[in-house]
Amino acid sequence: MTPFALGRFSGLALDGPARLLFPLLVVMVLGACRDQTREHFIQGTALGTGYHITLYADLDHDQVAELEAGIEGELASLERQRSSFTRAFDAAFGEFRLSSTALRHEADRMTHALAVDRLALWLDDHRFALSAVLVEVGGVMRGHGAPPAGSWRLSLERTGLPAPDGARHVRIENAAIVHRFARQDVVPLVTLSTPLAVSVMAPSASQAMRQATQLMQAYPEDAVKLAEAMDSAARVVVKTPQGIEIHHTAALEPWLEH
Repeated sequence: MTPFALGRFSGLALDGPARLLFPLLVVMVLGACRDQTREHFIQGTALGTGYHITLYADLDHDQVAELEAGIEGELASLERQRSSFTRAFDAAFGEFRLSSTALRHEADRMTHALAVDRLALWLDDHRFALSAVLVEVGGVMRGHGAPPAGSWRLSLERTGLPAPDGARHVRIENAAIVHRFARQDVVPLVTLSTPLAVSVMAPSASQAMRQATQLMQAYPEDAVKLAEAMDSAARVVVKTPQGIEIHHTAALEPWLEH
Protein backbone atom coordinates (compact mmCIF):
# COMPACT_ATOMS: atom_id res chain seq x y z
CA MET A 1 0.00 0.00 0.00
CA THR A 2 1.31 3.48 -0.84
CA PRO A 3 2.15 5.33 2.41
CA PHE A 4 0.76 8.79 3.12
CA ALA A 5 1.95 11.33 5.66
CA LEU A 6 0.63 14.64 6.91
CA GLY A 7 2.24 17.57 5.17
CA ARG A 8 2.89 21.07 6.42
CA PHE A 9 -0.35 22.27 4.88
CA SER A 10 -3.83 20.93 5.49
CA GLY A 11 -4.67 17.69 3.70
CA LEU A 12 -2.67 14.61 2.85
CA ALA A 13 0.79 14.66 1.30
CA LEU A 14 2.48 11.82 -0.57
CA ASP A 15 5.43 10.18 1.11
CA GLY A 16 7.98 7.55 0.15
CA PRO A 17 7.93 6.22 -3.43
CA ALA A 18 4.64 7.99 -4.07
CA ARG A 19 6.43 11.34 -3.70
CA LEU A 20 8.44 10.49 -6.82
CA LEU A 21 5.65 8.71 -8.67
CA PHE A 22 3.06 11.47 -8.45
CA PRO A 23 5.06 14.17 -10.31
CA LEU A 24 5.91 11.62 -12.99
CA LEU A 25 2.23 10.80 -13.48
CA VAL A 26 1.38 14.50 -13.71
CA VAL A 27 4.03 14.99 -16.41
CA MET A 28 2.73 11.98 -18.35
CA VAL A 29 -0.87 13.18 -18.21
CA LEU A 30 0.06 16.71 -19.23
CA GLY A 31 2.24 15.34 -22.01
CA ALA A 32 -0.62 13.25 -23.36
CA CYS A 33 -2.95 16.24 -23.33
CA ARG A 34 -0.28 18.34 -24.99
CA ASP A 35 0.16 15.86 -27.85
CA GLN A 36 -3.58 15.80 -28.50
CA THR A 37 -3.80 19.59 -28.75
CA ARG A 38 -0.75 19.81 -31.01
CA GLU A 39 -2.32 17.90 -33.90
CA HIS A 40 -3.86 20.13 -36.57
CA PHE A 41 -5.64 19.37 -39.85
CA ILE A 42 -5.89 21.71 -42.83
CA GLN A 43 -7.80 20.66 -45.93
CA GLY A 44 -9.55 22.02 -48.98
CA THR A 45 -9.76 21.79 -52.76
CA ALA A 46 -7.35 23.13 -55.35
CA LEU A 47 -5.72 22.15 -58.64
CA GLY A 48 -8.74 20.07 -59.60
CA THR A 49 -8.44 17.82 -56.55
CA GLY A 50 -8.41 17.82 -52.76
CA TYR A 51 -5.56 18.48 -50.37
CA HIS A 52 -5.02 17.42 -46.76
CA ILE A 53 -2.29 18.57 -44.40
CA THR A 54 -1.61 17.07 -40.99
CA LEU A 55 0.84 18.89 -38.77
CA TYR A 56 2.08 18.84 -35.20
CA ALA A 57 3.01 22.12 -33.57
CA ASP A 58 2.14 24.38 -30.64
CA LEU A 59 -0.23 26.70 -32.49
CA ASP A 60 -3.21 28.75 -31.42
CA HIS A 61 -6.27 29.44 -33.57
CA ASP A 62 -4.82 32.60 -35.12
CA GLN A 63 -1.57 30.88 -36.03
CA VAL A 64 -3.42 28.01 -37.71
CA ALA A 65 -5.47 30.57 -39.64
CA GLU A 66 -2.24 32.25 -40.74
CA LEU A 67 -0.92 28.93 -42.02
CA GLU A 68 -4.18 28.24 -43.86
CA ALA A 69 -3.99 31.62 -45.58
CA GLY A 70 -0.39 31.02 -46.62
CA ILE A 71 -1.19 27.55 -47.96
CA GLU A 72 -4.12 28.91 -49.95
CA GLY A 73 -1.84 31.59 -51.39
CA GLU A 74 0.74 29.04 -52.53
CA LEU A 75 -1.94 26.88 -54.12
CA ALA A 76 -3.58 29.87 -55.80
CA SER A 77 -0.26 30.70 -57.46
CA LEU A 78 0.02 27.14 -58.78
CA GLU A 79 -3.61 27.25 -59.90
CA ARG A 80 -2.89 30.27 -62.09
CA GLN A 81 0.04 28.46 -63.70
CA ARG A 82 -2.09 25.36 -64.22
CA SER A 83 -4.83 27.40 -65.88
CA SER A 84 -2.31 28.96 -68.26
CA PHE A 85 -0.97 25.53 -69.26
CA THR A 86 -4.50 24.18 -69.72
CA ARG A 87 -5.46 27.00 -72.05
CA ALA A 88 -2.26 26.48 -74.02
CA PHE A 89 -2.92 22.74 -74.35
CA ASP A 90 -6.50 23.28 -75.48
CA ALA A 91 -5.48 25.92 -78.01
CA ALA A 92 -2.65 23.83 -79.46
CA PHE A 93 -4.65 20.61 -79.73
CA GLY A 94 -7.76 22.42 -80.88
CA GLU A 95 -5.96 23.54 -84.02
CA PHE A 96 -5.78 19.89 -85.07
CA ARG A 97 -9.15 18.86 -83.60
CA LEU A 98 -7.38 16.57 -81.13
CA SER A 99 -8.21 15.90 -77.49
CA SER A 100 -5.75 17.13 -74.88
CA THR A 101 -7.34 15.09 -72.06
CA ALA A 102 -4.48 12.61 -71.62
CA LEU A 103 -1.83 15.32 -71.68
CA ARG A 104 -3.80 17.45 -69.25
CA HIS A 105 -4.08 14.46 -66.90
CA GLU A 106 -0.31 13.98 -66.93
CA ALA A 107 0.23 17.70 -66.42
CA ASP A 108 -2.13 17.63 -63.44
CA ARG A 109 -0.25 14.73 -61.86
CA MET A 110 3.04 16.59 -62.18
CA THR A 111 1.39 19.72 -60.78
CA HIS A 112 0.12 17.78 -57.77
CA ALA A 113 3.64 16.52 -57.08
CA LEU A 114 5.03 20.03 -57.47
CA ALA A 115 2.37 21.36 -55.09
CA VAL A 116 3.27 18.76 -52.45
CA ASP A 117 6.96 19.66 -52.64
CA ARG A 118 6.26 23.37 -52.62
CA LEU A 119 3.94 23.19 -49.61
CA ALA A 120 6.26 20.85 -47.70
CA LEU A 121 9.23 23.17 -48.19
CA TRP A 122 7.14 26.26 -47.44
CA LEU A 123 5.94 24.76 -44.16
CA ASP A 124 9.44 23.56 -43.29
CA ASP A 125 10.80 27.10 -43.72
CA HIS A 126 7.93 28.76 -41.87
CA ARG A 127 8.66 30.80 -38.76
CA PHE A 128 6.38 28.53 -36.73
CA ALA A 129 8.20 25.53 -35.31
CA LEU A 130 6.47 22.53 -36.87
CA SER A 131 7.68 19.23 -35.46
CA ALA A 132 6.05 17.04 -38.14
CA VAL A 133 4.09 17.62 -41.35
CA LEU A 134 2.32 15.33 -43.83
CA VAL A 135 1.16 16.98 -47.07
CA GLU A 136 -1.19 15.24 -49.51
CA VAL A 137 -2.45 16.64 -52.80
CA GLY A 138 -4.36 14.40 -55.19
CA GLY A 139 -3.00 11.25 -53.54
CA VAL A 140 0.63 12.40 -53.70
CA MET A 141 2.15 12.51 -50.20
CA ARG A 142 5.27 13.83 -48.54
CA GLY A 143 6.16 13.69 -44.86
CA HIS A 144 8.61 15.80 -42.89
CA GLY A 145 9.64 14.92 -39.37
CA ALA A 146 7.92 12.26 -37.29
CA PRO A 147 4.58 12.48 -35.45
CA PRO A 148 4.43 11.50 -31.76
CA ALA A 149 3.49 7.92 -32.63
CA GLY A 150 6.57 7.54 -34.83
CA SER A 151 7.08 7.80 -38.59
CA TRP A 152 4.13 8.32 -40.93
CA ARG A 153 2.37 5.00 -41.69
CA LEU A 154 0.94 4.89 -45.22
CA SER A 155 -0.77 2.14 -47.19
CA LEU A 156 0.51 0.66 -50.43
CA GLU A 157 -2.84 -0.91 -51.26
CA ARG A 158 -5.78 0.17 -53.38
CA THR A 159 -9.36 -0.97 -52.93
CA GLY A 160 -10.18 -3.78 -55.34
CA LEU A 161 -6.55 -4.67 -56.07
CA PRO A 162 -5.67 -8.23 -55.01
CA ALA A 163 -2.91 -8.42 -52.44
CA PRO A 164 -1.63 -11.99 -52.10
CA ASP A 165 1.12 -10.87 -49.76
CA GLY A 166 -1.36 -9.14 -47.47
CA ALA A 167 -2.01 -5.47 -46.94
CA ARG A 168 1.35 -3.72 -46.94
CA HIS A 169 2.31 -0.41 -45.38
CA VAL A 170 5.37 1.78 -45.45
CA ARG A 171 6.68 4.12 -42.79
CA ILE A 172 8.13 7.32 -44.16
CA GLU A 173 10.05 10.20 -42.67
CA ASN A 174 11.43 13.05 -44.78
CA ALA A 175 10.32 11.30 -47.97
CA ALA A 176 7.50 11.28 -50.51
CA ILE A 177 5.36 8.55 -52.03
CA VAL A 178 3.54 8.50 -55.36
CA HIS A 179 1.03 5.97 -56.69
CA ARG A 180 0.34 5.64 -60.41
CA PHE A 181 -2.48 3.41 -61.64
CA ALA A 182 -3.30 2.25 -65.14
CA ARG A 183 -6.48 3.75 -66.54
CA GLN A 184 -9.09 1.00 -66.48
CA ASP A 185 -10.45 2.02 -69.89
CA VAL A 186 -7.10 1.35 -71.55
CA VAL A 187 -6.19 -1.94 -69.84
CA PRO A 188 -6.77 -4.70 -72.43
CA LEU A 189 -8.85 -7.70 -71.44
CA VAL A 190 -6.50 -10.15 -73.15
CA THR A 191 -2.78 -9.49 -72.99
CA LEU A 192 0.44 -11.25 -72.17
CA SER A 193 1.40 -8.74 -69.50
CA THR A 194 0.08 -5.34 -68.45
CA PRO A 195 1.24 -2.90 -65.75
CA LEU A 196 -1.56 -2.11 -63.29
CA ALA A 197 0.06 0.08 -60.67
CA VAL A 198 3.34 1.51 -59.47
CA SER A 199 4.23 3.02 -56.11
CA VAL A 200 7.51 4.89 -55.70
CA MET A 201 9.19 6.49 -52.70
CA ALA A 202 11.81 9.22 -53.11
CA PRO A 203 13.17 12.28 -51.27
CA SER A 204 10.76 14.54 -53.18
CA ALA A 205 7.33 14.06 -54.70
CA SER A 206 8.50 15.36 -58.08
CA GLN A 207 11.30 12.80 -58.19
CA ALA A 208 8.94 10.00 -57.16
CA MET A 209 6.43 11.10 -59.82
CA ARG A 210 9.05 11.08 -62.58
CA GLN A 211 10.22 7.59 -61.65
CA ALA A 212 6.66 6.26 -61.33
CA THR A 213 5.74 7.66 -64.74
CA GLN A 214 8.81 6.05 -66.33
CA LEU A 215 7.93 2.69 -64.79
CA MET A 216 4.30 2.86 -65.95
CA GLN A 217 5.44 3.61 -69.49
CA ALA A 218 8.00 0.79 -69.57
CA TYR A 219 7.27 -2.66 -70.91
CA PRO A 220 5.93 -4.80 -68.02
CA GLU A 221 8.81 -7.26 -68.25
CA ASP A 222 11.28 -4.38 -68.08
CA ALA A 223 9.64 -2.30 -65.35
CA VAL A 224 11.20 -4.11 -62.39
CA LYS A 225 14.64 -4.16 -64.05
CA LEU A 226 14.33 -0.45 -64.76
CA ALA A 227 13.33 0.25 -61.15
CA GLU A 228 16.34 -1.68 -59.87
CA ALA A 229 18.62 0.09 -62.35
CA MET A 230 17.37 3.48 -61.11
CA ASP A 231 17.79 2.27 -57.51
CA SER A 232 14.14 3.21 -57.11
CA ALA A 233 12.22 2.31 -53.96
CA ALA A 234 9.30 0.92 -55.94
CA ARG A 235 6.41 -1.51 -55.90
CA VAL A 236 5.32 -2.74 -59.33
CA VAL A 237 2.00 -4.53 -59.86
CA VAL A 238 1.63 -6.40 -63.15
CA LYS A 239 -1.31 -8.33 -64.61
CA THR A 240 -0.19 -11.56 -66.30
CA PRO A 241 -2.09 -14.52 -67.79
CA GLN A 242 -1.32 -16.36 -64.54
CA GLY A 243 -2.70 -13.60 -62.33
CA ILE A 244 -1.45 -10.55 -60.45
CA GLU A 245 2.26 -10.27 -59.70
CA ILE A 246 3.58 -7.81 -57.12
CA HIS A 247 7.27 -6.94 -57.10
CA HIS A 248 9.20 -4.94 -54.50
CA THR A 249 12.63 -3.54 -55.28
CA ALA A 250 15.49 -3.93 -52.83
CA ALA A 251 15.48 -0.18 -52.19
CA LEU A 252 11.87 -0.36 -50.95
CA GLU A 253 12.48 -3.10 -48.38
CA PRO A 254 13.83 -0.81 -45.61
CA TRP A 255 10.63 1.26 -45.79
CA LEU A 256 8.21 -1.66 -45.63
CA GLU A 257 6.45 -2.44 -42.38
CA HIS A 258 7.14 -6.04 -41.41
